[in-house]
Amino acid sequence: MNETRMLARFVAETTFADLPGRLVENLKITVLDTFGAALVGTRQPWAQRIVAVGRALGGAPEASVIHEGWRTDIARAAFANGVLIGAFECEPLTGSHASGTVLPAALAVCELERLAGVELLTALAVGFEVSARIARTAVGLETVRGFHNPGTQGPFGAAAAVGKLYGFDAERLTDALGIAGSSSAGLLEFAWSGGDTKRLHLGRAAQLGLEAALLARAGVRGPATVLEGRSGYFTAFSTPPKLDRLVDGLGVEWAIEPPSLKSYATHVTQQAVVQAIQELKRDHPLAPRAITRVVITGAPRIMEERHAGREPEDVLGGQYSLPFTTAVALTRDMADPLVYDLEAVRDPIVRDLARRIELVPDAGAAHETPGFWPAEIVVECGGRRHAVRTRPHKGSPANPFTWEEAAEKFRRYAASILDPSRVEAIVGAVDGLERTPDLSGLVRILVRT
Repeated sequence: MNETRMLARFVAETTFADLPGRLVENLKITVLDTFGAALVGTRQPWAQRIVAVGRALGGAPEASVIHEGWRTDIARAAFANGVLIGAFECEPLTGSHASGTVLPAALAVCELERLAGVELLTALAVGFEVSARIARTAVGLETVRGFHNPGTQGPFGAAAAVGKLYGFDAERLTDALGIAGSSSAGLLEFAWSGGDTKRLHLGRAAQLGLEAALLARAGVRGPATVLEGRSGYFTAFSTPPKLDRLVDGLGVEWAIEPPSLKSYATHVTQQAVVQAIQELKRDHPLAPRAITRVVITGAPRIMEERHAGREPEDVLGGQYSLPFTTAVALTRDMADPLVYDLEAVRDPIVRDLARRIELVPDAGAAHETPGFWPAEIVVECGGRRHAVRTRPHKGSPANPFTWEEAAEKFRRYAASILDPSRVEAIVGAVDGLERTPDLSGLVRILVRT
């Protein structure tokens, strides 16, 4: 017992000097990649509608919304930015989508309080870590219980990060985590019947986690056993959990290292398949209309029922489906995230291909490499047969981005949204985060003037 208090003590006592150098570099890569995801998110109509509602609700002009020209209170800014970050399936996963739950809350507070880059990086490290440990401890939260992980555990990471920024001691951080636990929410039903609720979960977790910390700052108390208690988080959301994973090696081993990022705007389980198809098309150009058969044999995890839909009604449904994403990848260059649009979802060639793609679960395809589920893709086209095996995708823990690779991806993602000078200004500002005394300058580059 006392796991909640142990996490709170870890957050309170960790300093920037405690962060390994490689972790700091990976945090900066994650920040840059998150900004790229948010910029792509600003182009999506569902995100625009949600952000517009947030703006209409008003709020004191305390913090900014990415690529917007207006400001709102820090809670609504965290909500809006979390929605933008999670709007298009391309945000970093480190800490189980913590880029869209922890970073928006921390960034809003840093802007309001004019805090330094080292303070942001430290808050992200502990917030991401809390988020990752809670995510890895739960068992069957999504696959059995039907909850959405970032929506349920995201408020804890956001509360931890904000509490760190405001200098909470362990007792007050325990209260913040206790309050955050009553904000855990998010159902996975979008995977079955569509809808935009997945786009809300990250932003709502950022907002509610931030507000939990503000409530604790005002003296509101929270249950000190919110995670491990008999009516706590793991009892409510998990089948019997692996509680030893929650604090094992805490402060010595970082659960968020190595990081997990995406290369393509689709579910993480499909990243390696898309990468393999991209490489196959580069070496053997394919005519989509001439493809007669596609077979994917691989780890059962990538072709679970929720990832096997053939007839999506919206972009999210496509991005969540292995056969549909495979069909899109066979007909489009997925290096550009914006090609996965409603036109692609409605394309009769894509839909026909998706119906015909064969999925063959292979129980022997062991999931031994974190973030990688192996598969073999066979494509028959024009009388020829092409077979390719997947390997860990760029951005996965086994094949992480270098700073240069992350910057190249950011430039590619932002190219159609920002002018080149602003793109380079953002890259430079993130690269120098640990030397930045006031983050308001970085935020000014991110907004629309």
